[in-house]
Amino acid sequence: MAFTTKQGSRSSIANNPMNFFPSTSKAVAIAMAFAVLGCQPASENPSPPSWGAIMPIQVGASSSTWMVQDWLAPGETVDHIVYCDTADACDTLLMADGQITLPGAPSSGLGVLKLKLQGEERMVPVLSKGEVRHTFTFDASLAPQPKSSLEIVGDLTGWTPQPAKKAEDGSFAYEAILRPGSHPYQWVVDGEWILDPANEDRMSNGMGGWNSAVRVTAPVPPQLQAFEKDGKLFLQTDGAAEVLVTVDNMLVHHGAHEDAITLPVMLSGFDEGRHHVRAWAAHEGGISQDLLIPTEGNTPVTDPATLTRSDWHSATMYFLMVDRFVNGDKDNDEPVNDPDILPMANHFGGDLQGVAAKVEEAYFENLGMNTVWISPVTQNAEGAWGYWQDSARTDVTSRFSGYHGYWPVSCTEVDRRFGSNDAMTHLTDLAHENGMNVLLDYVGNHVHEDHPLMDVHPDWTTELYLPDGSLNTERWDEYRLTTWFDTFMPTLDLERPEVAEAMSDSAAWWATHSGIDGFRHDATKHISEVFWRKLTTKLKAAQAQTGKRLFQIGETYGSPDLIGSYLSSGMLDAQFDFNLYDKLVGAIAFEEGSWTDLVATNQASLATYGAHHLMGNITGNQDRPRFTSLADGTLDVNEDMKFQGWTRDIQHGGDDGYAKMRLLMSYLMSVPGIPCVYYGDEIADVGGNDPDNRRMMRFDNLNEQEMRTKQWTSDWANLRRNRMSMLYGTTTFEIVDEHVLHIQRAYLNEVTDLYFNRDSQPHALPSDHAAATTLAGMLSTKGTLPAFGAVAFDTTL
Repeated sequence: MAFTTKQGSRSSIANNPMNFFPSTSKAVAIAMAFAVLGCQPASENPSPPSWGAIMPIQVGASSSTWMVQDWLAPGETVDHIVYCDTADACDTLLMADGQITLPGAPSSGLGVLKLKLQGEERMVPVLSKGEVRHTFTFDASLAPQPKSSLEIVGDLTGWTPQPAKKAEDGSFAYEAILRPGSHPYQWVVDGEWILDPANEDRMSNGMGGWNSAVRVTAPVPPQLQAFEKDGKLFLQTDGAAEVLVTVDNMLVHHGAHEDAITLPVMLSGFDEGRHHVRAWAAHEGGISQDLLIPTEGNTPVTDPATLTRSDWHSATMYFLMVDRFVNGDKDNDEPVNDPDILPMANHFGGDLQGVAAKVEEAYFENLGMNTVWISPVTQNAEGAWGYWQDSARTDVTSRFSGYHGYWPVSCTEVDRRFGSNDAMTHLTDLAHENGMNVLLDYVGNHVHEDHPLMDVHPDWTTELYLPDGSLNTERWDEYRLTTWFDTFMPTLDLERPEVAEAMSDSAAWWATHSGIDGFRHDATKHISEVFWRKLTTKLKAAQAQTGKRLFQIGETYGSPDLIGSYLSSGMLDAQFDFNLYDKLVGAIAFEEGSWTDLVATNQASLATYGAHHLMGNITGNQDRPRFTSLADGTLDVNEDMKFQGWTRDIQHGGDDGYAKMRLLMSYLMSVPGIPCVYYGDEIADVGGNDPDNRRMMRFDNLNEQEMRTKQWTSDWANLRRNRMSMLYGTTTFEIVDEHVLHIQRAYLNEVTDLYFNRDSQPHALPSDHAAATTLAGMLSTKGTLPAFGAVAFDTTL
């Protein structure tokens, strides 16, 4: 590997030719060039295939420990590791038991780890979390005063109440370390949750309710942008900054600059295929959005048509429940014959053959989707299980069949009601022929009590009863790694190596025997990191044999820190961003909502997961009431959503629900992350919570609003897939007023401007776009943004 600069530039570190600093100058912009040569000397021991760009690690105010294994392929070893807090302050770290410890956040906000392997140096970006200390206080003059206890609960506590400390003057305090962003919380007075009476700032909980909020402002970051001129790539800052540039996982430039700079980047000698240029800039703790520029060989990608289904930033995902989608083979229909199961909780007959039929007729392609996530398909329990009742209000009761797939009694056999293992392979083969990915929903956290594993290893589970004798069921946060979902669903003790070994073997089996392209992992936060590292190590080993890199996305409800703790190059690639969805519902579904909370949460997501993260941005899912029914007011937000689903025939309540769903679709297609459409949301389907949100999919006899919503979904999904700025661009938010939001996405020389109106009345745009090309959405004949409308413009100069 060789790196060169133009004559006149000098290294910022003596005898280190990989760090360059421009000649001393007070000019506003300093031109600097470096050539990145992709050729490497031949090796008798070629490197294993790359797992991809290494995820940055984020370091808080205190010391933190990191697993070196996360950055290696199976069988690789590290000679030593150097940590550079800044470009000119580097130290060798001590490795103990495969771990390293970092003392705290980088001083500028941006540092780097250099892993020295045999014949290779590998780079890991290190970013500051920007944490600050904050004291929550409950004054003695406030009402109500606690008689026995005062606790605080919120994202800062993982939504598990924590005791506040009482002072001599009768007040209470709770010390917390917070990241920049908006933090929802409530006080718990003698067991009752209340809003903070001393804080008028509120934020939506996404279900029609409210939390108190504390907002932490991030340090102002330097601006970093990329542009193309005369076929060359340039990076540019707007002032003093520490700059880090990489290609794939190779360090190209790390230097501190006193002035704004322009860096021409010249790529040469790289193999054909995909490479990635990444860059960050930081100053006094403020960190820019990272730049991500894919290249084809030596050339930056500017045509999205050259992207493939392996470029996950171009993914548009569709989630379907196999039993509720299409009945492709009536011969395998087998609902449970038990009168205690109401029809909506029994098998409907959908199967893998039905999904394959929709792939073949191009339903997903026409909708703009290139990835299908299917619910679990392994053999599920027979008979009736569980029980729903609300005897105080209704005589309706029901048990449940395993139609959903989340009660496995086998780890590798497809449930006969969903088809067969051959039907699964046929589906993935057909999807690949049509340029699509298939993600399999995998259940690793638990099994059903009828699983044969429970006969052989009944001791492989966590305890059903806690030391105080209470049931350890649905203790989602307090006992998140041991809680059971129900008494017939034993949670596996995946912190035990032998249990994690066996279950990760089962997951890895699907990677090599089904043709899938990745996993959606159920109940991620309830599973130990031991399991995730074992599984990912096995998937890396499989990649070395097959050349196929599988994508993994998890399900975690909790704070950004908890969600992010499972993301690394040795665990998961992404998770679903439920915090963003909650704020999206609050902003669009309810009149009293606002863009402010949504934008703050979206910005926090970009800071926590990266400006080019692969988090799943959902329109809804199998565990939430249908968005449309919240948005049109059909569901009572003060009433239990499952109760409403069981006891009411929920239908559309006018046209506003459709319009708001279209607005939600436009937003999700416009921001970083992978948009994920829950089946039926493309037609704005309705319903309460589980199981009413899992009705059979309808394809025919759609009404005018349903057809319009489906076409709108297709238009915006295809807009996203055909604009590099929508896939790899930086993201800027501007709240024009309480009704109108402006988002700009920019990639190299391409710019897309998007406007969203959350009001029931039309509004004028803040500037004239008469000369711009409309890409999606529409304006009224008067040139205004319609009620609940959205529009996208090509504003490239």
